[in-house]
Amino acid sequence: MARVVNYEQKIEDIKAKIEKKTEELKNLKADLAKLEDAKTKTDFKVLNEYLAGKGIAPDEALGKLKELYGE
Repeated sequence: MARVVNYEQKIEDIKAKIEKKTEELKNLKADLAKLEDAKTKTDFKVLNEYLAGKGIAPDEALGKLKELYGE
């Protein structure tokens, strides 16, 4: 006896899974953006503290970097 397959239900199930994964991916991308932003802020803070500790002005450091690496 042939088995009856409900294609419509299977299609809807797969579409629902795609929708759920799309939303999960969107949330992960938002989390990633927040973490990258937090890391950038932390890196800049560390850099500024280092420059201040060495008595180097930020524009002086930037000028030196441009000399070494170009604009």
